[in-house]
Amino acid sequence: MGGAVFAPPVPIILNWSVSINMKIKMKLIIVAAILLIVTMTAFSVFLNLQLTSTAQTIFENYLSDVSAVQASSLDSYTKDIADRFGVITALPEIQTFTSGKYADGSNEYKAANDALSALVSSGTLTSAVVYDDSKNVILATGAGESVTNASGICNTEASDNSVVIFSEEGSKKSWGVSIKNKVNNYNVGLVFANSGISNIIQQSKGLIFVVDPLGSIGVTGQTYGGNYNAGTASTQFGIYKDAVASANIAPSKFVTPEGDMIAFAAASESGWKAVANQETSKSIQFSTPASNAVTGIAITMIVVCLVAAIIGIIIVTKPLYKIQDTLLKISRGDHDARIDIMSRNEYGDIARVFNDIVDNIIISESRYRTIIDMSDNIIFEWNLSTKEVTFSNNFNKKFSYRAPSDHFADSFLIKCKVHPEDADRYTSDLQKLEKGENFKHNEYRIKNIYGDYIWVLIRTSSIVDQEGKTVKIVGVIVDIDRAKKSENILTARASFDSLTNVFNRETIEVAINNEIELIAARKSEFAILFVDIDDFKFYNDQYSHATGDQVLRFTATTIKNAVGDKGMVGRYGGDEFIVCIKDSDNNDPALVAEQMLTTLKEGFDSDSGDHLTVNVSIGISVIKDNTKRVEEIIGQADDAMYKIKKSGKSNFGFLET
Repeated sequence: MGGAVFAPPVPIILNWSVSINMKIKMKLIIVAAILLIVTMTAFSVFLNLQLTSTAQTIFENYLSDVSAVQASSLDSYTKDIADRFGVITALPEIQTFTSGKYADGSNEYKAANDALSALVSSGTLTSAVVYDDSKNVILATGAGESVTNASGICNTEASDNSVVIFSEEGSKKSWGVSIKNKVNNYNVGLVFANSGISNIIQQSKGLIFVVDPLGSIGVTGQTYGGNYNAGTASTQFGIYKDAVASANIAPSKFVTPEGDMIAFAAASESGWKAVANQETSKSIQFSTPASNAVTGIAITMIVVCLVAAIIGIIIVTKPLYKIQDTLLKISRGDHDARIDIMSRNEYGDIARVFNDIVDNIIISESRYRTIIDMSDNIIFEWNLSTKEVTFSNNFNKKFSYRAPSDHFADSFLIKCKVHPEDADRYTSDLQKLEKGENFKHNEYRIKNIYGDYIWVLIRTSSIVDQEGKTVKIVGVIVDIDRAKKSENILTARASFDSLTNVFNRETIEVAINNEIELIAARKSEFAILFVDIDDFKFYNDQYSHATGDQVLRFTATTIKNAVGDKGMVGRYGGDEFIVCIKDSDNNDPALVAEQMLTTLKEGFDSDSGDHLTVNVSIGISVIKDNTKRVEEIIGQADDAMYKIKKSGKSNFGFLET
């Protein structure tokens, strides 16, 4: 499968640029709108609360002032009535009538009646009455008005010269105000028109009704909130009558349980009381215009500030358009595109830094592509999210497979022809790779473009996301066919030491040299162990050379068992052995050395019948690169072994290179 694979991470870096400008702009606008709306709403609510509280206070004071002013007006009004009553009762006709002197014999009341009728006709009085206790006589009545209860005019409960409310018995409508006094032997009472009280009530919309000294309620004309008559006023007056009746001259106010505000004041001389009564909700009418103005100003400020914020945000974020546009061009393959913002602010700093990064990435990409094109190694990438697999361009030079798509099911990883002996291992490793594990047994025989099975080494690395989940597998396929076949040929043609049945010196050196060639492909370390038997001469001298040979064979067998399939063992000469441990970063050479020491110390039974133990000194050299020769590597392990000899023998130590 062809196709460009491993470009440097320009697209990855640029992914964040998609819609970045719109996202930032919308977020800024939304934040600005929320802040403005919340701030102005809170400010409006605060001002409206203040206005409502102030309006309530103004409303209460207004009602108190109304009652106080009208109480003063009532004082003047009742005083005027009393003065006029004094003038009327001093008329000669009234005095003559009350003294028993008649104007003529045919009508004893004519002179008084004519005089009072003239006053009624002029509109000064509603009714005029001269009340005789024995005769209950009504001398005059107003135009069209019928006054049938003379005793109601001259209220016996009222004191002389006291101005009180007059209404017919059984009627809820007040006819006016009345006043009485004794003239000679008769009660003389007059009813004045209710226009005076009506004028006082209508001077202010807050005034509802008035109360005379006897507790009678008078209501006339239009009042705030609708038409009230005496009955309605009495109901509203209700249980607060005593409180109003006991009010002093200073204005007083209180709120009823029903939510009504009552304010009242008493006239200082006449004892009349002016009562203002409204629902407390009416106070809203005092604050509504101001509240509406505050709300309107707040809305206007929100709109104006929001528009200004949007304009400012557009201006501030405008350079992001250029940045985004440049990033998109680069992500689409235009590697010559650069951000041209060079202002001395944050945008300019971002542009300069980003341009430098892109320059370095483009250079790195060019270098990387050159290296890939020149290398025999095949690079592949497996995206676990999209289930797509892509290979580097040099894939076609090694293998003939042409995948119909980039999907994993069509990829070379699935469709490759693996040698039957390696197929199960390969399938098992591929399944583990899909789960995020790396290839474990990563050397396989795969059929190449010429139809031959070649040895390849597959090495992989996992890329994980922030949550630790594997999202991509990046791997390399290395052709190790020549080195691997050399290793196999070496094994097949290996020369063995006739006594110990391990590789001889020449063979072990060739095996080590082959590992040096493979170290770069495998990207793994290997270790050389130089093993020397401590005091070997003792066995030959104390027992026999045949026993010495048994010691050598026991030592070789113990070393081979400890190494197993981890590496190779050879006799280097005399009582010295060389061990090569492959993939030493996974196969710890220290553990192999410890196992050797332990097993050798357990010993064996010789042919002579003696139980012999063996001690060895082991020097370990770890090889990490392919720059050293075989002789140098073995020499380093030998040096490490001699340090153990000098420090007490029967142990192991490292000399890293």
